[in-house]
Amino acid sequence: MLRATLKGMASRKARLVLTSLAVVLGTMFVAAAMILTATMEKSVTGVISDAFTGVDAVVSSAEDPAAAQGNTPSATLIPGDVLETVRGVDGVETAAGDVSGQVNAIGDDGKLVGAFAPTIGFNWNDQSTGANEIRDGRGPEADDEVIVSAQFVKDSGLGFGDTVTAYSYTADRADYEIVGVFGLGGDRDSLAGETQMGFTTVEAQRLLAQGEDAYMAIYVEGDASTGAIADAIGGDYRVQTGEEASEEAAQGFAAVADIMGYIFLGFGLVAVFVSVFLIINTFTIIVAQRQRELALLRALGAGRNQVVGSVLAEAAVIGVIASIVGFGLGVLLGWGLSQLVSSFAMGGLPVELQVPLTALWALAVGIGVTVLSAIVPAVKASGVPPVAAMRDAVNPPKPLRGITIAGLAVTAVGGVLVALGLTDNLGELGLGGFLTGVGIAFVGITLLTPILSRPLVALLGAVMSWSFSGRLGKLNAGRNPRRTAITASALMIAVALVTGIATLVSSFKETTAELTDSNLESDLIVMGQQGANIPTFLPETLAEIKALPEVAAVGDLYGEFFGAEVNDEPTMIYASEDLPTTLGIFSGTVADGSVDNLPDDGLAVNESAAEDQGLALGDTVPVTFANGTTEQLRITAILDDSQLTDGWWVAPAQIQHFTVPKPMQAYIQVVDGADVAAVQDEVDGVLADEPEVSVTNNAEFVEQQTSQLDVLLASVQILLALAIIIAIIGVVNTLVLSVLERTRELGLLRAVGMTRGQVRRMITVESVIICLFGAVLGIAVGIGLGWTVQQALEEEGLTNFALPWGLIVGYLFAAVAVGLLAAIAPAARAAKLNVLGAIAYE
Repeated sequence: MLRATLKGMASRKARLVLTSLAVVLGTMFVAAAMILTATMEKSVTGVISDAFTGVDAVVSSAEDPAAAQGNTPSATLIPGDVLETVRGVDGVETAAGDVSGQVNAIGDDGKLVGAFAPTIGFNWNDQSTGANEIRDGRGPEADDEVIVSAQFVKDSGLGFGDTVTAYSYTADRADYEIVGVFGLGGDRDSLAGETQMGFTTVEAQRLLAQGEDAYMAIYVEGDASTGAIADAIGGDYRVQTGEEASEEAAQGFAAVADIMGYIFLGFGLVAVFVSVFLIINTFTIIVAQRQRELALLRALGAGRNQVVGSVLAEAAVIGVIASIVGFGLGVLLGWGLSQLVSSFAMGGLPVELQVPLTALWALAVGIGVTVLSAIVPAVKASGVPPVAAMRDAVNPPKPLRGITIAGLAVTAVGGVLVALGLTDNLGELGLGGFLTGVGIAFVGITLLTPILSRPLVALLGAVMSWSFSGRLGKLNAGRNPRRTAITASALMIAVALVTGIATLVSSFKETTAELTDSNLESDLIVMGQQGANIPTFLPETLAEIKALPEVAAVGDLYGEFFGAEVNDEPTMIYASEDLPTTLGIFSGTVADGSVDNLPDDGLAVNESAAEDQGLALGDTVPVTFANGTTEQLRITAILDDSQLTDGWWVAPAQIQHFTVPKPMQAYIQVVDGADVAAVQDEVDGVLADEPEVSVTNNAEFVEQQTSQLDVLLASVQILLALAIIIAIIGVVNTLVLSVLERTRELGLLRAVGMTRGQVRRMITVESVIICLFGAVLGIAVGIGLGWTVQQALEEEGLTNFALPWGLIVGYLFAAVAVGLLAAIAPAARAAKLNVLGAIAYE
């Protein structure tokens, strides 16, 4: 039986290749995801280890190392006398204080340098040359001098001898002469795409440590133990070995690779899932075509188990070969992706290829999915009676009652879970139960595709039945609903996922637009694009905007987003120099109390937030800011709930405690009859020296707020093109095998006068109908998924449902294109059949 199986496979090489392609693609992406993650983690760990070369101990001031980054006032600092204490510990050879954090620098184009990758400022000292290599000039010797990284030179357009303006969240702008350029070891320009600036220690402390003689960390070289250092400086500080600090630092950088790995793993699993339909369909058709062959084997004495084993052996061989090929391609893809991530997200990080043992799971997935997908066709093959060898194989479509009932039952279960989730009746299951219900309903709808194929294929085919070839193509597409449904399922899944995500994106845009139109009574908005920095501007600039003759009112907004707590509950805190005006522009209203002249110890809060904590007007609550300051503030106003003003508002006197004590946004109303565009130009002129922010009208504001979602949608569409490729393979495979199955039928059609062109058109119509069926069903399912999720998120603020009509039309045209592309090879094969040979074919 094994020899017979292998010889049979050798005689059907084209089918073998087509079936294998889906498994190859799925295995390739799963393997690539695991290799990408392992490679980047290893590479990042190596680079971080190099940065800590020669460092024997690291002293930091916080249990959470992220809190000691120094880029905000919330950073916990180590006083300078602690550094002197460390230097006096026996065994310490050298100890250097580190001052580092995020700074903002203005490039030669007047824009911020590194808007989406931070600019790191630090104090340049003797230890700075350990991991860094000076390529030109020298380090800073005066407070108005700076040495910059080679990446900074690339991104800023400034170089040796130029003057650069830099500032921080807590320090004003100053001009610096670039006296040197440095790079990292291994001829790299940056560690992870960031730009760097090295200042004198005094200037770095002015920029990043509020001018104090303090540091974020202390790096120690020598034989002193971490215990001895800890005993000398007391228990308020954490002491790690250089190796421990290196491993901790590497975790943050490796997160980028982990995210990329998870994304590709997810799409790899989608590809594997989609390939299941292709494999099941292929083996079902193969069994049908080999009915006489299998019956003959049964007549010669082959048992049912042997027939099952024969089909599963074929599946195993395909799975092994395809998985090995896919794994090899996955190694290459993982290497290529690692290079891309390194180049675009890690600043040219040296990459050392890693193939972890966990990547072998990709082989197991590929082989396992192929064999499992062939079980049902194998069992059907074992049921072929020996008498079938004595007559022509006839395979009438099986009744759809069983699969339809199963589909209805599964869909009903999923629907009940979704309904309970939407009505908050799932209890502890919560979101997980709701998403499980969505998944179950999706499976149920997939099971219902055969019963749906008949009316939909008839409807879609009616448009193409204007010719004899078109009518035959429609009949061929509808003659086997199961086969048509399984073939179209791959495309349906891809289109459903993309349509669902696109529907959510459109709903978010519509919600944002309506929220802006109905709740924001401004004509212009000053704000920046959130990236690596927190966009702010100077209070003096805000005053200039208010002084413009055609500006009626300006609502300013300060925000505290990091580490703030109210009544020991983490939250966001807002402030405004003119709260009544700001609330008016936000269409916010006061339910109780007053926001006029909010006292220094005053606090305004919306009703829901107050109810959540059981607070009322006049109550006093502790408010802790990110810099550690705690103030006892009294609730002097309760605000009506509003999606724009929900939160806690403090008096202007508390702004000094904010992480960023500068305005972040401004909302402008122009005087009646004023030209908004002209006022926008005037405001733009005022913002000429503010590289972090710009002025937009309301429509531009909505587009700016949703632009990142467009990038997400485009990325998903590109990655889900993989499923579309598998869908094309599935349609090609089905049509090729269908042509073989209908060889005699096609010969008779040719014999009675059907031309080759008509045969090609018939196959093409069949292909387009199958693809359109998959696309239409996918669009319908995707819209349903999008609506369901939008309803679940309605209380979270996603109040509007909107459809991406442009994309939906695009998907329909794409389905036609896929159908035309998939029909090329099968149609050509059918048209080239020898008429006499086809009539005699058995």
